[in-house]
Amino acid sequence: MKIAHNISALNTTNRLNKSNKSSGASLEKLSSGLRINRAADDAAGLAISQQMRGQIRGLEQASRNIQDGTSLVQTAEGGFQEITAMIHRQKELIIQGMNGTYSDHDRRNIELEIKQLTEEIDNIARRTDFNTINLLSREDYQVLEDRSSLNVDVTNSGPFPTTVTDREVYYGFYPVDTPDQPKYVVRSTTETTTNNEYDHEAQLTPIVSPDGRPGYNDYEKNVHTQTDTTATNEFTFERIWYNEPKFKELDIKNMTIGDIYFQTEYVVNSTVAGQYPDFGGFQDGSTIIEIDGVPHTLSTFTVDSANISPGSISVFYSKDGIEIEKMITTDGTSFTAEFKVRNQSGVDDKQIKFSTVFKPRYDANYDISSSNGVPIGTPAASADIPDTGPVFELSNDLVDFEFAFLNGGSYSKPDSLTTDSAELAMAYNAITTAWENAVLDDGEVLEFGFSLSNFNFKKDVFRFEEEYTETIHSIVETVTTDIKDIDYIPPKVDIQTGDRENQVLNIPLFNVKSDGLGIANIGILPPADPEASLAQTEGALKRVNNFRSIYGALQNRLEHTMKSVDNYAENLMAAESRIRDTDMAKEMMELTKSNILTQAAQAMLSHANSNPQSILQLIK
Repeated sequence: MKIAHNISALNTTNRLNKSNKSSGASLEKLSSGLRINRAADDAAGLAISQQMRGQIRGLEQASRNIQDGTSLVQTAEGGFQEITAMIHRQKELIIQGMNGTYSDHDRRNIELEIKQLTEEIDNIARRTDFNTINLLSREDYQVLEDRSSLNVDVTNSGPFPTTVTDREVYYGFYPVDTPDQPKYVVRSTTETTTNNEYDHEAQLTPIVSPDGRPGYNDYEKNVHTQTDTTATNEFTFERIWYNEPKFKELDIKNMTIGDIYFQTEYVVNSTVAGQYPDFGGFQDGSTIIEIDGVPHTLSTFTVDSANISPGSISVFYSKDGIEIEKMITTDGTSFTAEFKVRNQSGVDDKQIKFSTVFKPRYDANYDISSSNGVPIGTPAASADIPDTGPVFELSNDLVDFEFAFLNGGSYSKPDSLTTDSAELAMAYNAITTAWENAVLDDGEVLEFGFSLSNFNFKKDVFRFEEEYTETIHSIVETVTTDIKDIDYIPPKVDIQTGDRENQVLNIPLFNVKSDGLGIANIGILPPADPEASLAQTEGALKRVNNFRSIYGALQNRLEHTMKSVDNYAENLMAAESRIRDTDMAKEMMELTKSNILTQAAQAMLSHANSNPQSILQLIK
């Protein structure tokens, strides 16, 4: 038993110190929440943790940078959108001004609005800034290569002159003794007409410069084709008497009686004879047959004399055993209508009353000066029908002819003839005839008819010839091809999208002022050309749409880039947490353990310190 060295107390003290140190470390970790509070805790872990923390903070700032880049693109897109709307309006105004319904004053007002829109496009391009950085009117381009060209090609097609002749030949009526009109030039003009056509093509294509920088190829092709045609247009006229006063050899088929018709054909270097009216005729107005006191209107019985050619045509009708046959005959110089009413009923003493109304197809007047003329009464008149000769004559501006009833043999004269009243004669010229007291036994026939003849034409036929001649002296076609083909690197805004160098996204900046879009001088009034201006607006729309497509793609890319950066930062935070943060449950367990050991060591130290006291008992 020794008192100079209390080995038990020393051992207990050592253990107590270790327990206190362990408790202190656990308390530090629990209070800070970090497993590594100093390099001594985990030197390698601390180095990795600090590097990760630098990455995380860099990625968080990169995410904010991307948000700023997205805002910049959206700002530029807003300017693009309004500029596109104004170009659409300019195109609409140009098309409106090209319409022929607008006056010069209207076009000046339209031109004013086009110019105001051009100025506003420039204003929007100059004002669209982001943090004082101009976005839409940049001209500080770096041109890599310029392959632009201007070519003018002039061709003169031929051989010339060439002549095209259209001849129109027709026939018509002029008063007798009208003089011929020899062929003469009515009109002759020589002028040059100009036709303009415009073709436009434009596109913007991404390229990479030889040193690896991103750029664009700006390609625009404008083709203007101007065709100048110099020609002489001549119109000649000729009127020559045509020796055919009676028209005996002319085709009257399908001609309307009483109208002056002619047929026109456009021919080249040939003559086609025309068609002429026939000599005249009558048309049934209505035909009524009364059988035993019962009237029947033969509404389907009418035959138009205008629809028959030389020869004859017959129509048959039957009612209650009474048969009516109508025969129309013409030889080209006269016209007859013959009726046959037969009693085939098997019954005698059929009481027949037959009346028909005719009217001349010519607008004719009754000539009452003739010795055979029938006077016209008011409102109507009836006259005795002569046994022979014409009943009366009809006359109009074109022809005179006679009207007579068929006589001799079995032909029966009408019982009465009535003409229109004087007031109506010029309008209708209707002639009503009636067979009123016919009594037919079974098998008997009532025959009657009338004729038109002795036509005297009072006008001559003339042949007319109109000739239209176009002589082309030259056709000059000028094709101007203007090509812009430039490789360039535009000014740009660099967006730092990561925590390392070269992690950069470039936002190009373009020039969308009116001069950059090629619409600085568009309009509908000189010196501007409306058709060229229309093509220029099409090109401007294509260019702006290309820019908008680029910015739209960039905006989508920025959104995906920000999501990637945020995910990357989140994963680094989780990794850094696993390295640096303390495990609270485990440290609580270690602290509890250390506290228990500390308490036990303190108790044992107390016992170890009491051991030397037992020596005093031995000394006693």
